[in-house]
Amino acid sequence: MRMFQRFLCVALLSTSASALADMYVDRSIVIFEPGGQSRQDVKVTNTGDDTLYVKIDVLRVENPGSDIEKRVKITDPNDLKLVATPSKMAIPAGGQKLERIVNLQAKNATERVYRINVTPIVPPLQDKTSQLRIVVAYQILAIVQPDDPHSRLVAQRDGKKISFSNSGNTNILLSEGKQCSPTDKQECQDLASRRLYAGNSWQLDLPYDAPVTFSVRSFDGVKTQVFP
Repeated sequence: MRMFQRFLCVALLSTSASALADMYVDRSIVIFEPGGQSRQDVKVTNTGDDTLYVKIDVLRVENPGSDIEKRVKITDPNDLKLVATPSKMAIPAGGQKLERIVNLQAKNATERVYRINVTPIVPPLQDKTSQLRIVVAYQILAIVQPDDPHSRLVAQRDGKKISFSNSGNTNILLSEGKQCSPTDKQECQDLASRRLYAGNSWQLDLPYDAPVTFSVRSFDGVKTQVFP
């Protein structure tokens, strides 16, 4: 499953609108596995007719997936454990460039999570009173797995509610959820998806009091699991 997280930045509020959406990023998730490569590349493509200027910011995610999640921009070089280089790039019309993401810390007792913002740099408007400029940016999720990853997904049912908790030390992705009516197996509904980081819990309201199916992705692969 490929999921891109994009966000909009409004550069100027006025009477007409123009969009700057000529950028494409070929990966939305970068995962560093224990014992694997310490660097990975993301391809940034300019699909427009003009040179595209892009800036890249790395944010450390503290308490990921929790109510107190915090994303912190790293400014102290001594705190850098993951870098994205270059921090700025100019991509010619129709061209491509590589953004290299490097994990600087080989040993990890716990999982580390980062968000990497890839944002077009907006040139100044000639007429500052006549346009609304909307900038479409991308955000890459970067995960550094622990040295000894293990996952443990616990599910509990209570009628038309189901709760999940991750008591392992690495993230679990629940996706492609589906539940069918107990009286009509052809009547099925799709369910929300969720990434559960270590220590996360999630409660989901269900349309029926019936078994639930999810695709469960963890460090050791993907499996389809039925929760009665």
